Amino acid sequence: MRNYYLKIREKFIPDIASGNKTHEYRLASPDRAQIKIGDTLVLISNQDKNVFIKTTIKSIKHFPGWQEALEDNWQKDFKSLYRTMDEALKECYRFYPKIEVDTYGINVYEIEPLKENSLDASILIDTNIIIKRESNNNASFEIANLFNWFAKKQSQIFIHELSKEELNNYDNEEAKKAILTKLNSYNVLPKFPDIKDAFFESIVSQYSRDKNSEIDNKLLKEVYDGNVGVLLTDDNLMLKKAESLYIRDRVLASAELLSKFEHFDPKNIEYKMLAVKLKEFGEVDLNSKFFDTLREDYGGIDFDNWFKRKTRNKEKAYVFENESGIIQGFLYLKDEDPNEIGYLQMRPALSPKRRLKVGTFKIDSTGFRLGERFLKIIFDNAINRNVEEIYVTLFEDRRDDVKQLKEMMESWGFYRHGYKENGELVLVKGLGKYDETKSPKYNFPIIKEQARYFLLPIFPEYHTDLFPDMILKNEDMHLYEDKKAHRYALEKIYLSGAYKTDAKPGDIMVIYRVGESKPKKYSSVITGIAIIESLIDTKSVDECLALCKNRSVFEENEIIEMHKKRPKVVKLLDYKPFKSKVTLEYLWSQGIVIPGNGPRTFDPITKEQYENIYKLGTEK
Repeated sequence: MRNYYLKIREKFIPDIASGNKTHEYRLASPDRAQIKIGDTLVLISNQDKNVFIKTTIKSIKHFPGWQEALEDNWQKDFKSLYRTMDEALKECYRFYPKIEVDTYGINVYEIEPLKENSLDASILIDTNIIIKRESNNNASFEIANLFNWFAKKQSQIFIHELSKEELNNYDNEEAKKAILTKLNSYNVLPKFPDIKDAFFESIVSQYSRDKNSEIDNKLLKEVYDGNVGVLLTDDNLMLKKAESLYIRDRVLASAELLSKFEHFDPKNIEYKMLAVKLKEFGEVDLNSKFFDTLREDYGGIDFDNWFKRKTRNKEKAYVFENESGIIQGFLYLKDEDPNEIGYLQMRPALSPKRRLKVGTFKIDSTGFRLGERFLKIIFDNAINRNVEEIYVTLFEDRRDDVKQLKEMMESWGFYRHGYKENGELVLVKGLGKYDETKSPKYNFPIIKEQARYFLLPIFPEYHTDLFPDMILKNEDMHLYEDKKAHRYALEKIYLSGAYKTDAKPGDIMVIYRVGESKPKKYSSVITGIAIIESLIDTKSVDECLALCKNRSVFEENEIIEMHKKRPKVVKLLDYKPFKSKVTLEYLWSQGIVIPGNGPRTFDPITKEQYENIYKLGTEK
């Protein structure tokens, strides 16, 4: 695998990054004859060298001229820039002289953005990291934690053969002796052919070339040539060189790599509201009858051993217990690496992706939408972990409770992928692009790209009853301990008298809690966001009652009384509570709400205003 560096007009880079432009068109000059499938094209803005995108070459086709080169793919590659092929051709004719095109032709490189996962990569340890780890006088919190992560993820760790030579020049004799004796515990990176590269030499030649610098360059070259995935170093000069070589994403300081590990392996979210709680396996009664059906499905002793292993590892699961302490719901989530071996044992096999596995999921009937609460927990954790897909496996025909669970998950966008070798059905939910042909419920928690944004004021006596996770710090959470269906439901109902609105399914509702105390500019706050599932102008009380069942804060008699003034049923999907509440004073200061007033139902806000509110609300 070789790296090639080409200039590109900056306007093309976003389309390549999004996957809209999948081909790069270049003069097939002799100097490009060596470019092969699998090589890396680093496409650098001709306006700003710091703006670039790395791509890998999937195929190469040669054409005699621009007309033939563009014919198959111009609409996809340039649809955001040119209306006709003639327009595209006119632009392309400006790139190279006609005589050169007639002589060499055009190469079309099929490309895709290069995805490099530093968390699963092999790692080369720089000498300064070895010193920090092995010297008692240079103990480092980051280094110690990093090596714990390496052990946990079974990462391949290497040192370079030149590290010993570099350590011989270390001026602390006592520490040097101790470190050199420990080097034998490290694997030495195998030798690879040294491929001469003009671009690499042009960059490193700009810096001093003493002995230590030459060693540093050899370590950088190992990453540059793809001989190892990541170089871990706390040497600022090496980091600077890596930036100029366009490999800074693979040359990382210890604090940077530690941050990546912690970001991509977050803890389970803990919920202070409602009765589903995060507990260690050791706090859960393994002998409960609740687990008997799971033992039947997965082999009694095998299930017990699995449970005990999780207990020893102090792992956690989400558990619901009723007032008598009897378990009625259990959910275990597992964050999986892209190359999980189990993916190959499915038919068809799952392709490599970061996934959240719903490892164990069982609910006994409770009558108050506990299943939706567990789904909310699954979706929240998936977003928090930044995974590409969620999946679950289950024996679909064994019991009614499993059939109901399957039907519920399918209604929320899980689809049949295939089967495991043991006969379990594999259900998968993608978290990529929003599917405009499907409902917001099916897409949840994906937000549509062209969503619009509206404010939804709710009086305090209804706000937290409907959205318990959006509770304010000064509210009494014990007021919401009763197990009412609308609190546990992921789908919420709001009754409105606003007859005309531009809002549509998939748009965003910004939840605003009207303040109780004065001054209202501080007590009135935005507490989170929800997604509009549907808006229905009900024609009768019975229709309204049917839609509101177990999802509204209002009792049946209240709905009957309200129907004449509030016939519009707004079905909402509870998306996200804010960590920090955004005050009415801020809305006034930004011109989002007229000073002295509060927002009205369905007041629209701009995308920029929404993004500012979201940023403030989600910051700690």
